[in-house]
Amino acid sequence: MKSLPTFAIVGHPNEGKSSIIATLSQDDTIAISPTPGETVRLQRFQLRAGHEAVIEFVDTPGFQNPQAALRWFRENEELGPARLEAFIQRFESDADFHHDCELLRPVVDGAGIIYVVDASRPMTSVDAAEMEILRLTARPRMAIINPKTQETRFFDGWKNAFRQHFNSVRTFNAQQARYVDRIELLEALKSIDQDWEPALSRAVELLKLERQRCIERTSEAIVDHLEQALQCQCVSFLEKESGVELEKRRLEDEYRAKLKKIEARFRDQVREVYSVRRVSIQLPEDSVLREDLFSEKAWQALGLTRQQLVVAGGLLGAGIGVGADLAAGGVTFGIFASIGAALGAGSALLKGKALARSKIMQLPLGGLKVTVGPNLSEQFPFVQLDRDLLYARVVANWAHARRETELALDVASEKAGVSGQWNQSQLRVVTNFIRAVRKGAAESIESEGKALKALLVDSLSD
Repeated sequence: MKSLPTFAIVGHPNEGKSSIIATLSQDDTIAISPTPGETVRLQRFQLRAGHEAVIEFVDTPGFQNPQAALRWFRENEELGPARLEAFIQRFESDADFHHDCELLRPVVDGAGIIYVVDASRPMTSVDAAEMEILRLTARPRMAIINPKTQETRFFDGWKNAFRQHFNSVRTFNAQQARYVDRIELLEALKSIDQDWEPALSRAVELLKLERQRCIERTSEAIVDHLEQALQCQCVSFLEKESGVELEKRRLEDEYRAKLKKIEARFRDQVREVYSVRRVSIQLPEDSVLREDLFSEKAWQALGLTRQQLVVAGGLLGAGIGVGADLAAGGVTFGIFASIGAALGAGSALLKGKALARSKIMQLPLGGLKVTVGPNLSEQFPFVQLDRDLLYARVVANWAHARRETELALDVASEKAGVSGQWNQSQLRVVTNFIRAVRKGAAESIESEGKALKALLVDSLSD
């Protein structure tokens, strides 16, 4: 066996071979065409763990003339193990067997075989011929059922045939496979040949380490995003008091747009971490993650429960509101007028959906300073955290064969977010970070940020 485990992906045209490779190699740049026969020559793709290639997959053309090829194999049984190479030498210049020769080349070179079938259709004599040719190669081989529809009535027939021709049989939906499904399939490949187990075990181990690095990078991105969101504010200066209300509304719109831009940048980061580059992952209309950050629906589905909110309000209340108001040195109005310790727990329930603190300050040389933000709601950072965690989970489990731009998320429950499950100790980790950011203490932000990152790593590792 070659040092780099290599598998030829073989099968009838349009059975999903390219989709299987895209998902297993985590490469969404691989062309996937609905037109049968688009793959006419070998293409090699490497699954990488960081910078190291750990497994190679070879996309092959579909069988071209399998029944005639099988007749030749049976007529030349006396050639034994040399029969495969002899077939290629005999027919490589014959246009009627071009694809058959091409798909068998990597097998001659020592590659294992992954045979892909869309088992939602009945098995034919052509399929039987293909499977028999692959059995006669005597190479380690696995059959994968790649269901392209919900039709399952032909599954048993396929599985019975597979058991006669292959070392292992797996069902793997390339369009829906999550990270754990990919790892399970790679683990199963070890069983088709004991000699390959060490190299494949090492590959899986490196992939798990790379996964952990991705989770840590994502957690760091969430911490950075939350810090930026908590510090976000918009400021302008006016000469006359008459335009204050109009300017405040303009700044509120600007504040929302600024938060949206920060969130979009975070989402780009997450897709980059998990190599989801080609698909932007547009969320469905009814997705809570597509809702505006301050929408009623988002705040109902995400963030803390009322009971948790009281706890968080108490943890955040000590001194923060008083300090913020004194530091402002001007008039504070709206629902964020005071968030001192005395009102901490009680006010948390009342301030749930408020947008952001707005302030107007009289300047010493005349004119007014109008400020919107930062947001001091106890619920705001938890809603933002939930949006980030849910989005990260979607991307982390994205099947790279997917080409649609819409997807459904299971967020129908009243509290779909992660933070709604956190206990008081975990809430304290988050509130410590929030307080550090609001106080602007660099050292505390760094230390509390590390603690928050550890909490997020645990949440994303579930």
